[in-house]
Order: sequence, then structure tokens, then C-alpha cells
Amino acid sequence: MNSKPLAILVSFLAVTALSAQEPPQPQPPQGEPPAQGSPARPGGTPPGSEPQPYDKVITKEAKSKKGIFTVHQIKDRYFYEIPKDMLDKEFLWNTQIAKTVDGAGYGGQELSDRVVRWELNANKVHLRYITYNVVADPTTPIARAVNAANNDTIIMTFPVAAFKDDDPVIDVTRLFTTDVTEISARQRLGANTMDSSRSYVERISSYPENIEAVVTVTYTRGAQGPGGANPNPAPQPPFGGAMRPGSATVVLHHSMVKLPDKPMMPRMLDERVGFFNVNQIDYSRDEHRAPRVRYITRWRLEKKDPSAAVSEPLKPIVYYIDAATPMKWREWLKKGVESWQPAFEAAGFKNAIMAKMAPTPEEDPEFSPEDVRYSVIRWLPSTVENASGPHIADPRTGEILNADIQFYHNVMNLQRDWYFVQAGPLDPRARKLPLPDDLMGRLLEFVTAHEVGHTLGFPHNMKASSMYPQEKVRDPQWLHKMGHTPSIMDYSRFNYVVQPEDQVPVEDLVPRIGPYDVWATKWGYTPIVTARSADEEKPTLDQWAREQDATPWYRFTTA
Repeated sequence: MNSKPLAILVSFLAVTALSAQEPPQPQPPQGEPPAQGSPARPGGTPPGSEPQPYDKVITKEAKSKKGIFTVHQIKDRYFYEIPKDMLDKEFLWNTQIAKTVDGAGYGGQELSDRVVRWELNANKVHLRYITYNVVADPTTPIARAVNAANNDTIIMTFPVAAFKDDDPVIDVTRLFTTDVTEISARQRLGANTMDSSRSYVERISSYPENIEAVVTVTYTRGAQGPGGANPNPAPQPPFGGAMRPGSATVVLHHSMVKLPDKPMMPRMLDERVGFFNVNQIDYSRDEHRAPRVRYITRWRLEKKDPSAAVSEPLKPIVYYIDAATPMKWREWLKKGVESWQPAFEAAGFKNAIMAKMAPTPEEDPEFSPEDVRYSVIRWLPSTVENASGPHIADPRTGEILNADIQFYHNVMNLQRDWYFVQAGPLDPRARKLPLPDDLMGRLLEFVTAHEVGHTLGFPHNMKASSMYPQEKVRDPQWLHKMGHTPSIMDYSRFNYVVQPEDQVPVEDLVPRIGPYDVWATKWGYTPIVTARSADEEKPTLDQWAREQDATPWYRFTTA
């Protein structure tokens, strides 16, 4: 007889008996804070009570703003009255630093964006974080297993303070005045803790499709102890710019925008064409493995006149130029944005992309550059010699919902140095410092066009420029028509190959929207009216991508 199973059974019973003899751990009385080491997070659900009559909670002193939710302010407390039909809807939650202290990031920097959902459960409302990393067609049998393996995290739970008809009313103040990791700047600033006693909600505004919250938050960072040791080390920010030891008070802007009820039809990524993408593992596809499905990120452009070869879009792409931008550079930034218009005309859209000056507080007191409804070119007081063009996309489809371009003030110094070194022998204007405004403006137009390209979905393309015939980069006629690089998304900078005897006009030394950019815009944005799904678009997209065979400068790689 094999005694091994019996030994295992005896051991199991012994462990069970020992466990059963251990006395239960004492629990803190209701209302007391959890003991040190408890997994409860700051801002957890406080001891609740049954919902009260509506007029006992939302009193006559409440200041109310109607929108997608009704927001009530009673002194320093804020309540969300959530319409029943907005429960279980999906929202994009975006958090940005609106104001900061010197040396700790920059105003306008994004902290996070995620999809959330408000969910009613008896007399509680859960705020859940939703991911689309793993998906399945809900009509397939495997969808239930996928859901079970991809449960949505609860960010915070709120007791229902009252109901108005079937609409729950919750106090959301602590969502903004306690350290909630998913929307906190603590890690970005390299802080140890958040001080709720020095944090408060400035305002929360509700609009038809979104809610905007502005919050003042104070963080603390401890100094190193003797010998450099710190018993409670602060996190190191991923991009540098940690706050100094002591306190830092920043202003955070939270935007919550309802995702489209009708998701945009996505377009499959083809690695031969350069696009940023969102990706999902799809378990419902009829393959022997679960493939990673990738959709390009792009704006939703729909024609006013679907039958027209070229039509204005129902909703154009609009960039607002920050009021902090120096006056003399504003028109150049506008030119950089609108230099993409011919590329969109090739894709069938007229006036698809444009730039406007951001309204002043007198013109529109509700406008905020942190409001995720607006795409803004921010001019930031920074010695960093760079610019960046991030964007926010719907993780379900890749639809770009917002893009903020960040211009760091000293990017002008970088452009001056590059142009002086690379084009000085060819352009007399580069030999006299400071550069004249018309030249610096043209360089800023070039930077703008490059960063706008990123916000349209395009990564860097380092391949196309290597496909131009070598002799053509000194040919004045070729350069005037084609430019010295096929893509403004390259890092080719200025044409330093040209020699003075080539007699190339100085305006053809600076990169501009090139043939690859036009072709890639056509590939990504041209409607395929006969297709009803992303899969049905693939044969047409493959045919378009094969145009690279005959035109080698349409080729792409980021390396």
C-alpha cells in the first residue's frame, strides 16, 4: 500500500487543526483608522450610512452646475449627481499638471489617462478602471473566460449620500483631496506623501460631454538622513525633475470625457506604414493562437458630403495656440499646423486641420488649456531644448481624442545652433546672431509641423530619406519639388549636403511636409467606403502599401 497520500492527508489535517486553534485577529472598531500595515488605501470608503433624503444632502446653500453629471458644491465639499443612464458608461480620465513649482515638471505635462466607469452597487458607487489589453467578441463563448481573467479594478468606492429619483448622489471630495495612486502626481514629482490638510478642490465644472476638476495639492519629500540614507525613500520620477526636499504645492487638472457611444471603426496597423497604435490580445479570432491586434491611432474624420472626392470634415482637427506664446511666433506656429492641409486634401478632406488662437479669459472664461476637449500648443518656460507631441487615444479603436504639443522655450536655441552649423555656408542670415525673426519663425514652423505629425499618429521615419537618389539632394529642381527628405518625421534636419555652387534657394534648405507624409496620410485617413469592418479594409490597405515597391521613398522604419 502506498502511504504517501495518507501522509499528505495527515499533514493537511494537522495544518487545518492548527489554523482553527488560532484566535481571530482583533478588528479595529468601526470608524477607527486601520492599523499600520493594513492594505486600506488613503481615501478608502468611510463608515457609511443609509442614503438620506435628497434635500437633506443637497441643501439650499448648494451651488449646482448641470452637465453630463450635475455637480453640487456645498462649502468645500463636492457632490456628483450621476444620471442613471450615465452609469456603466465609459469615460476617459486624463490628469495633467496645470501649475507646478520650479524644477518639478512643467505646467501642461500629462500624468495619466485611463478609461473609467461609474457603477452602482446597492447603496454604493464604484469607480472602476477598465483596460482593453485582453478582449473577446462578447458573442463568443470565450468572452466569459476573458472577462473573468481581466476584472476591472475599483479605484474608489463612494457611499450613496442620497438618490434623486434613480440617480445616485455621492460626495467625491476625497477622490481629489487624498492620494489616489491612479490620478496622483506623487510619483511624477518624486514625493513621499501627500498632505491632505494643505490640499483642496478649487473648482469642478460640468459640461455636456465632460467634467473638469482643478485641484490644489501639496506633496512632501523628506531629506536624506546621515550618510545619504533615507528610511522612506521617495520614488524617482521616470523623466527626472523631482521636487526638492520639503513641500511642493501643485495644481492638477482632471478631465473626464465621455467616450463615443459609437466607437470609430478602427484601421489595422501595417508595419510597412508608420503609425502609432493601440493593441489588444483578441481571443475570439479564429486562429490557433490569440493574436495581438493593433489599430493605428488617428483622428476621426468623416466627410460632410460622402459622395464628394474632396469634402470638408464634419469635425475638423483644431489646435489652439497657447496665449503664453510670444506674439511674434504665433503666426509661424499656425503655419506649421496648417502645412498639413495638402496631405489631408490628398486623403479626401478639405480644411481638415487648422490652428486658432486660444481665447482670452474675457472671451471665454470657461476655456482651459488643460481641458481635454481642446488640443493646445503649449509654450512652456523651460531651459529644455526640445518640443514634444503626445496624444491621447481611445484604447478600443485608436481614435485620437486629444493632443497637446509642448514647446519648451529654449528649443529656439537648439534650432539656432543646428541651422548655424548646417546651413551657415549657404544662408547669410545664419551668420549673424541673433537670427532674424523671419528665419527663426521658419525654423519654429518646421518644429511645429514635425510635432503635429506625431499628434496625427505618425512616429519618426528614418528609412524614407535613405531612399532618395544621392545626386538629387543637390539638385535645385528636385529639392524645390520634393524637398531633401521625403518625410518631415525624419531627423534629417537641414540640407547640409548642398554646396554654394549648387545655387539652391535658402527656402529649400528646411524640411517640409514631404511625399511620404502625404502618402502615409492618404493610407491612414482616406475612407474606404466599401468596407464595413477593419478586416474588410485589409486588401485595399495592402494594395496601397505595395506602392512602396515602385516608390522606394514611401518606405518606413523608425530605426
